[in-house]
Amino acid sequence: MTEEQFISKIKQLQQIKPRQDWVFLTKKRLLEQEKPIVFSFNELAIGLRFVLGHKFVFANLAVLIVLIGVFGFAQQSVPGDTLFTIKKATEKGLAVFIAEDEQPKRKLELVNKRLNDLTKIAQNNAVNNLAPAINEYKKMISEAAESLANRELGEEIVLEVKKLEENKRKVEALGVVIGNGRELENVLSQLIEREIKDLEVRILNEEEKEVLEQIKQDFENREFSQALEKILILNQ
Repeated sequence: MTEEQFISKIKQLQQIKPRQDWVFLTKKRLLEQEKPIVFSFNELAIGLRFVLGHKFVFANLAVLIVLIGVFGFAQQSVPGDTLFTIKKATEKGLAVFIAEDEQPKRKLELVNKRLNDLTKIAQNNAVNNLAPAINEYKKMISEAAESLANRELGEEIVLEVKKLEENKRKVEALGVVIGNGRELENVLSQLIEREIKDLEVRILNEEEKEVLEQIKQDFENREFSQALEKILILNQ
């Protein structure tokens, strides 16, 4: 087909006109689709009566939304803040759902949270929060020590102890003096001593004996997490 023939066909198509009844129906459908949604006065009155009739439900919903907001803000609070009481109550409430043998790990996690709070306080230079945060840290150290006493050593506990040492160094590097956490150190010391005694009566190969000597050295240097990691390796 030549260019002239193609143009001629286009002109012929332009002469075709749609039926009037089809045009009318199509236009009507388009107008119906574009028609805005308008509520009548009666419909608005019914909606208003529903809200007023269920105002107790809507009031409770509003309270619930506010509580969720407060709860969210509380999770970002640190010791010394007004909302920290809610955060602490939440942490204690969750402990009910944790099995007894998981409690030592949970307590160590909370110690690490308090250390993270101290890091945040030091970075923001929030002087007024410092003393309450140190007190909360010491309380959690005592609880963790009590929870760990006479418990079996596990990988999760070792990981939390390692995090604790790292977080403690981070806080102290910011110039915050938080003390030695002597209670927890005493418990960890007893745990490591017990493990060393158990390893000494076992039959070990030369490589394992060398690891045991490293454990003893770490213990003397109070590098508890390193000693615990090596104990785990020998107990596998």
